[in-house]
Amino acid sequence: MRRRLSTEPEGTEINVSPLIDLVFILLIFFIVATSFVNEVGITPKHKDTATSSANLEDPLAFDLPSSGQLLQDGMVIGLEQVAPLVRSRASEKKPSVLVRVSPGARAGMATQVMDQAMLGGAQAVKLSPLTQ
Repeated sequence: MRRRLSTEPEGTEINVSPLIDLVFILLIFFIVATSFVNEVGITPKHKDTATSSANLEDPLAFDLPSSGQLLQDGMVIGLEQVAPLVRSRASEKKPSVLVRVSPGARAGMATQVMDQAMLGGAQAVKLSPLTQ
């Protein structure tokens, strides 16, 4: 019988410590190289409701029913009249504008009304559902 002599060790091991070092170096590199973006959010500014509400003005309201018309105080107006109405309402401070939208109204029209209100100098423009 012939005896087999082998020079290979029976159990070969792979050294993974350089691989772990490489992973940590890449992790540190990506953390340092990443630019963090600060998202612009809405900062709440709550007024004290315990004070009298006599000094608070009602917002200038525009209604967008599902018929596609633009209403202000129940009267049909054109889109080009939004900015002059906001400008005329501005006395000492910029007015707030409320756009009430009913279900079925065109979203593009609501966006155009908001844009016109901002062009007219509105302090804030808010969307609200229109209750029938």
